[in-house]
Amino acid sequence: MEKGGITYPEGFRASGIHCGIKSERDNDVSLIFSENPCIAAGTFTTNKFRSYSLLWTLRNINNEIQAVLMNSGNANTCNGKENYKYTSLLAEELSATLGIKSSSVLIASTGIIGKPLPYEKILSSIPHLKETLSHGNHIEAAKGIMTTDTFPKEFQLDTGIRGRHREVCIGGMTKGAGMINPCMATMLGFITTDAVIERESLQAALKQSVEDSFNMVTVDNDMSTNDMVVCLANGRAGNKRIRVGTDEYEKFLASLKSVCINLAKMIASDGEGAGKLIEVRVKGGWCKRDAKRVAKKVAGSNLVKSTVYGCWPNWGRILASAGSSSARIDTGQIDVSLCGTRVYDGNPVKHDEAKLRKRMGKKEIVIEIDLKKGDFSATAWGCDLTEKYVKINKE
Repeated sequence: MEKGGITYPEGFRASGIHCGIKSERDNDVSLIFSENPCIAAGTFTTNKFRSYSLLWTLRNINNEIQAVLMNSGNANTCNGKENYKYTSLLAEELSATLGIKSSSVLIASTGIIGKPLPYEKILSSIPHLKETLSHGNHIEAAKGIMTTDTFPKEFQLDTGIRGRHREVCIGGMTKGAGMINPCMATMLGFITTDAVIERESLQAALKQSVEDSFNMVTVDNDMSTNDMVVCLANGRAGNKRIRVGTDEYEKFLASLKSVCINLAKMIASDGEGAGKLIEVRVKGGWCKRDAKRVAKKVAGSNLVKSTVYGCWPNWGRILASAGSSSARIDTGQIDVSLCGTRVYDGNPVKHDEAKLRKRMGKKEIVIEIDLKKGDFSATAWGCDLTEKYVKINKE
């Protein structure tokens, strides 16, 4: 599959440049632009403190959208009410430059909390952002939202839904490495599609996709003030309108969920200071909520994360974490496997510890838990906890 990220679907262009928010020459401002007005859907942080950029986006998300302006290095949060005025000035200037309405602009920020928004630097970058808009600059846009990320995160796929010129496509990019324990959101995630789809159907598909992907990621159990994921649909594929309850909707939902899961796993694998991705697969839950509770609790346990980092098969920490999740658990029935080795089935299971330690040295660690209480399952993703995490956040 050819790369394309956020510009993979037809009619989308992107750019990313350095405007001076970050001291290094790294990209720190990005722009997504659609040649056609889009319907938009979004999920957002439930943190009581919210970025002024996020508040602007919440105010305008139900409008027809054509552009998303993003910056990294500054959260635009808890920095004085005048910064909402600066946020609106950025939307107005961008809309004038692109020849669109300011109400069709969404804004997102990520970075340090409490610092004044360097809106003059962002303002001065808008002409260059417009000039460099292209289908090929998706990677530059993905770089522009990075903070402590070690690599840009993007994914794209074809849905199999037939359109007038080509099949419907979905592309996306995200960022996130620390302060990740979202609720109805992610750190920053942007998804585009050329599908013709009802707004309500797009929102329903995004909500369900986020629930099973970004909301199942935990790096450090802290929720950001800026978390959002936004999906734009410009209708350029010319397909039959997608509605909930149709076969096309199920195809679209499966494809959108695949994009979200792939991006979510990238976030987990790139947790601050992380060296390993942890995937916790839970089945046999009495209900979906129980399965999710156990999966996310284990994936987020600092003791489990430290065990994975040290390659020690201390499965007791997995049981202790699962048992503290408030899920329905029969301690005499639960099964636990680590890296494909069963370690507990209601009683300790004999295994070759040396071989298991060697398996735990791999980059991806899978923990499987069977609650044997019902038919519900869930998967969560996290990462190991290293000394580097403390170093990064200390600095």
